[in-house]
Amino acid sequence: MAVTASVLCSVDAVAGEDPQADFLARYIDWAKTIEASGQDRGTPLSSTQLELAREIGIEHPEKVRLVFVDAVPFPTHDEVMREVGEDLGFIGPGITNNAQAFGYTIWIRDGFALDRPGLAHELVHVAQIERSASFGDYVERYMQELSEHGHVDMPLEVEAYAANTKYR
Repeated sequence: MAVTASVLCSVDAVAGEDPQADFLARYIDWAKTIEASGQDRGTPLSSTQLELAREIGIEHPEKVRLVFVDAVPFPTHDEVMREVGEDLGFIGPGITNNAQAFGYTIWIRDGFALDRPGLAHELVHVAQIERSASFGDYVERYMQELSEHGHVDMPLEVEAYAANTKYR
């Protein structure tokens, strides 16, 4: 994870012996609580949205929940997580995250028009998570691809962006 190496090294006294592993573990634990919250408060997909989810290849589309919020969550309360999030460009001044999948929950920023292509993009991420051995494995792969290829060219995002075009 070359992108986060400088931030992770600068906080290694806080993070422990292996800052990268510590960051991933913290993020994964936090994300699991976000998914659980989303399952409780989110709304199920409509019949049309369920059909799209099945077409995309989600094995359990009935588990997907949409959660509309003022801002897509990120663990900014944790200094280490906040610094890494800023270093990666996930959060910070001028950055708006419109939607993000956490397991079977898709968090959508209020005011963002989640049209069919945008929903398809997020559903592809749900399918990718579902195909992974665990959410942790997905996050590890995502971070590795991000550092190797950048956001636009990383394989997980290339697959999701293809859905934006396919499902117009």
